[in-house]
This record gives sequence, structure tokens and C-alpha cells, in this order.
Amino acid sequence: MVNLIKTKGGGNLKIHIEVDPTLDEPAVTLHVPAKTPAVDELVAAIQAADRVQQRLTFSWHGENYQVSLADVLFFEARDHQVTVHTATAMYTTGQRLYELAERLPNQFIQVSRSAILNRTQVFSLTRSVTGNLVKFQNSHKQLYVSRRYYQALKHALEEKG
Repeated sequence: MVNLIKTKGGGNLKIHIEVDPTLDEPAVTLHVPAKTPAVDELVAAIQAADRVQQRLTFSWHGENYQVSLADVLFFEARDHQVTVHTATAMYTTGQRLYELAERLPNQFIQVSRSAILNRTQVFSLTRSVTGNLVKFQNSHKQLYVSRRYYQALKHALEEKG
């Protein structure tokens, strides 16, 4: 199926949709001419749309809030409830930790049986005899990492650069 759409600059945008039974999820590839001035704007718009989609609904004192995943420091399961920690607030969710783990982007990594953290929010990782401690950017909150997950987290943080 091919559609022609008029663009803001007056040119045409061809859209071709191809059904591929070998794919598990949709994939988008954009082919643009080498001298396309709007490529940066297009990339920025796609990134902005991606950030908007990466929001989940959590509750706090009986009210529901849309929280950006970029603001989440970590998820913590305790007493049959998952708490969502940001730098300034704590929310709860009815989802189980393993259900969240399946939905979260790869910036989130499991660091214990009961916690998943956002590696883009990590300020420091300290290894000591008493435990492995993570401190977060712009927050007083801290989280312990189990020995089992320490190496994977360390590698993920080094990968992040």
C-alpha cells in the first residue's frame, strides 16, 4: 500500500506499508534524500513522541498520576506492593515487579529480587563489605544492590558511559 502525503515544504512523502510475517513487532525505516534539511527536525519530533509515550500511570493517596519513566529512580517491591520512587515523590502501582520489568525500556535494570532501577538516574555505585549501594542524581534516596546483580549493573553503567 502506497500513499502520497503533501508535506509542509510542498513535497510528497511516500508511505509504504509492508506486512512481514517474520517480524514480532513493527519496525520503521525512513529513507530520505541526502540533502534533506528537515532530518534533524524529524529526529527531534520522533524522540519527543517517544518520550511522551514513555509514561505510566501510578497512584498516590488515591489519585492517579501520569509519570514519565525518565523521572523514575527505581521500583521497589515490599509487602505485596510495588512502590515507584522519583526524586521528589513516591507512588504505588498494582502491577507486580516482573510485569513492570517486561514493559520497561532497557534503561531499567533489575538489581535485586525486589528492585529495578533506572540506570540513567544513577549517580554512584559503591561496593563495600557491608553491601553495594547506589546513590541517585538530585536525590537523597539510595538503594542496595544484591551481590547477584552487582556485576550486571556495573557493566550496564560502564556501557552507558
